[in-house]
Amino acid sequence: MSSNSNQSGATTPSGPVVPRHAASVLLLRERDGAIEILLTRRHQNLAFMGGLWVFPGGALCPADLAPESLALIPEPAQASCHRLLDLDGNALPDTMCLGLAVAAFRETFEETGVLLATTTDGGHGSDARLARLHERRPAIVSQPELFATSLQEEHLQLDVRRLVYWSHWITPSSVSKRFDTRFFVAALPPEQSAAVDAIEATEISWMTPAALIAAARDGSMSISRPTLYNVMELDASVRQHIALDAILRAEAQREVPPVLPKVVKHEQRMIVMPWDADYPMFSGSGVSQQITYPERLRALPSRISER
Repeated sequence: MSSNSNQSGATTPSGPVVPRHAASVLLLRERDGAIEILLTRRHQNLAFMGGLWVFPGGALCPADLAPESLALIPEPAQASCHRLLDLDGNALPDTMCLGLAVAAFRETFEETGVLLATTTDGGHGSDARLARLHERRPAIVSQPELFATSLQEEHLQLDVRRLVYWSHWITPSSVSKRFDTRFFVAALPPEQSAAVDAIEATEISWMTPAALIAAARDGSMSISRPTLYNVMELDASVRQHIALDAILRAEAQREVPPVLPKVVKHEQRMIVMPWDADYPMFSGSGVSQQITYPERLRALPSRISER
């Protein structure tokens, strides 16, 4: 990320567009012995990723950093909040770490109706509580600050321990609309189901990672590169750990280096990953050469050509 750390999305005098902070959630469930992941299909008319299948998520907004929102996370859980780093390895402020967690919870509820919250005694919220919150869902989409007040009225809280920090992707510096996105994994509460919001998304689908990878490869589903690579990582974890609880336990302390691809334009448009041997040779903002990528990432394709 550029040292010019404004979040306006505007081009700075000294370099590319500064990416906006964002959060996204890989929502998982275990069904008939298979692990499935939830994706939503963005409305075709949206300017950003229109028509693509993506994970629930979106940009951090001021309401996520407000004291009322941060108070949704109980103090014992705040102490265990994931310590996030920027592209240069510097620790983000605690408030920003908590705010990104709030954004992950809020966006998941807005886009899927799934609420990753509990009562103050740690129990699951009642069906009546959830129904009342679902009635407020359209208002929360347009007024994010209502997320905190609505949960407070229902005496619900967010627990960041429900989230497994999964990956950190930054949009290439040559792109005009950029995001600095933290991806989290969370299990679907057993008493809940997902429903499309019909505003930004038009469809939802539960699929195994293997089936999703196959659909992306044969062209029957259009997904972004970060989505595909995250699913490929998840597929490897599923094959290794089998059960959802085992996946969540095994991945709880995973190493999360930043992934900032570069876009190279020759005869074809090529996306080059930081673990590619030639990555430092290509122009554009990149990660430090001091970053060492774990084998799970180095096993993934280091470059992809696109027409």
